[in-house]
Amino acid sequence: MKVKAAGKSDRGLKRKINEDSILIAPNLGLYLVADGMGGHKAGEIASRMVVETMADYWREVKNHKPPSFLEPMKGDVPESAKHLINSISFTNILIHEAQKKRHYQGMGSTISAILLDDDCMWSANVGDSPIFLYDRGRLIQVSEEHSINAERKSMGLDDASNPVSPLLKNVLTRVLGMDERVNVFITPIMPEAGDLILMCSDGLTNCLSEQSIKNVLDDFLMPVRRKVEVLIELANQGGGGDDISVILLEVIEEKKWNIFKKKVIS
Repeated sequence: MKVKAAGKSDRGLKRKINEDSILIAPNLGLYLVADGMGGHKAGEIASRMVVETMADYWREVKNHKPPSFLEPMKGDVPESAKHLINSISFTNILIHEAQKKRHYQGMGSTISAILLDDDCMWSANVGDSPIFLYDRGRLIQVSEEHSINAERKSMGLDDASNPVSPLLKNVLTRVLGMDERVNVFITPIMPEAGDLILMCSDGLTNCLSEQSIKNVLDDFLMPVRRKVEVLIELANQGGGGDDISVILLEVIEEKKWNIFKKKVIS
């Protein structure tokens, strides 16, 4: 699968430090958004640990020296998906261990990842940094939100008679570094040529309506890189109260000769 990718991270209008980190690594087929949190600069360090550790792990995989699995992998999924789960679990352990240092206590990070496979993409996430598929005018969230708000909605408690406390609204129930083990949500995506994959931190979705996002993505004359810039500009116009990170992937139709060449080589 071939994509055209662009991404950018912005600290918004109210933050002194950008605690988000992104990774765009076409050579690894890996794309990441990490939203860090914690004490003084700890969030920045946690999100940077995510992208650096994940990149190192996948360089080993591409060099045919894959790290060992931390625990038996269940399920009928390919090795690439198993390694995606394992790389996130390994990253979680490193962040959890780093918290033993006093000034890193309580730090953590979300992670949203897209891994390109031969005929599909694998979407994996922990936390609330969303991943969307934009398909023919439909904006479909493919990631799973791990927050008190999302859990209340899944239990049917999100209504006027059961309002969530503002203090709990953005509390995460799952994040890298919280525990020694982490439950990773993973799902395959089968996009077609022309479809878009939007990865972002909640700094975008908290300041921009779904319709505003769709309006930008729907402009087929606007290049992918410009769409990223416009989304961030609009989020800042909407308040810019948090770090804003955006990665946009456009699925490109491969030429028939390249597909034939792949089949011959494999």
